[in-house]
Order: sequence, then C-alpha cells, then structure tokens
Amino acid sequence: MTAHTNIPARDECLRLMEAHAMLPHIRAHSITVCRFAVAIAQAANEGGCDFHLPAIEAAALLHDITKTRSLETGENHARTGADLLRELGYGAIAGMVEEHVTPTDHGGDLTAGELISYADKRVLHDRIVSIDERFDYLYERYGRDEHAVQRIGRARIRTQEIEDKLRARLNGSARAIICDFT
Repeated sequence: MTAHTNIPARDECLRLMEAHAMLPHIRAHSITVCRFAVAIAQAANEGGCDFHLPAIEAAALLHDITKTRSLETGENHARTGADLLRELGYGAIAGMVEEHVTPTDHGGDLTAGELISYADKRVLHDRIVSIDERFDYLYERYGRDEHAVQRIGRARIRTQEIEDKLRARLNGSARAIICDFT
C-alpha cells in the first residue's frame, strides 16, 4: 500500500466532486462504489490484509473525478483523474484511481488498485450488481466495435481474477456478503 500521507478526508472528497462538476449520477455511483469498497477492505483486513481505510474511501469517492469532462473530451478519465490528484498533492491515492479501469496484475496479494477496480465493476449506476449484470451493461453500452468488445472481455476476465483473490482471502460469511452480493 502507498504511504498514508496526504489523503483527502471524506468532506474534502465531496468538495472536490462538486468543484469538478461531477454529474449527479456519477456522484451517486462513486458514493456507492465507496461504500462497497470500504466494506470489502474491512472484510479483507479481517482476513489478514492491511488496507488503509481512509485511502480506500478517498480513492473510491474520487475514482471518477474527471469522468464528467471525459464525456465531452474523450480523454482517459482514469489517467486524467490520477494526474489531477497528483497535482493536488494526493499522490497516495492517484495510483488506485489510475488503475480502476485496467488494474495491473501484481500477482499474489490483493492490491488497493484491484480492490477499487473490483468495487467499481460491481456497481451499475448506484446499485451493487453481479459481475455478469455489470458486464452485460458494459457490452451493450460500450461494445461498439470488435476492439471495444475485446477490451471489455479482458476487463471481465480481470474482474473475475480479482474476485477469485477476494474469495481466497475472505472468510465464509464475508465471502458470501462481499463476493456473492447482488
């Protein structure tokens, strides 16, 4: 995990969401991703992980900080969001934001970036859904050409790999609540 310095508190995250004109539906999505990510991190910590919950909360709230403007510009919102957070001095969470669309496979242990990505991929609008439901939506919404379909397919596989890591880390009741929740 990155250093636990200079992580924006929840109030600051909400202020940043407002300052960067996050659309209401993206804000609602981010708040749900946050609730889910923190629940996953708490359960994973009980299973032996060491996630810093304030960092998970901030990264989840801000993972789509530049999504609104990307709808007009077509920019990679994961990259521009991470760049913005670094400029603001929040480098400790920038990497998690950068990885939320395409998390790097670091092998072995579950990373904070994977956790944020997984939570994001399980939230459709502002509802926690199954992986299948979320990816059915992504194929329908963004699967405009073969390249997009392949990219979404790789993300689906990667999300399942992260869930498999979670299943291995969590105890039975937490696994049922977190991984099988729909």
